[in-house]
Amino acid sequence: MEIKVEEGVQISEEAAKALRKHADMIECQCPNKLIDILDVVRDFTSYTEKCIEKYPEDRDTHKWLKSSGMNIDQLISTTLIQLARFEGFINENNEIIDRDKID
Repeated sequence: MEIKVEEGVQISEEAAKALRKHADMIECQCPNKLIDILDVVRDFTSYTEKCIEKYPEDRDTHKWLKSSGMNIDQLISTTLIQLARFEGFINENNEIIDRDKID
């Protein structure tokens, strides 16, 4: 099954997991660190979403925080996709290349 990524959108959980499988193919831990940060940002965004309902008096603040979290997710997703392209893990069709097919 081919997993695709798309510029300008948040990377899917499935694609992030597939890229994490490639992370040990390069010496540094940058891909893993980016995915770890992405996980924390997504956890925060989910948390703020719950706060919107739980704390109605702070609704506007939590909506803003959720929106900010989503913007950070977008930036990290784009950075991760570009890094994966530089490392040859994503092809010109935006498909994550199977690990055993990478030179």
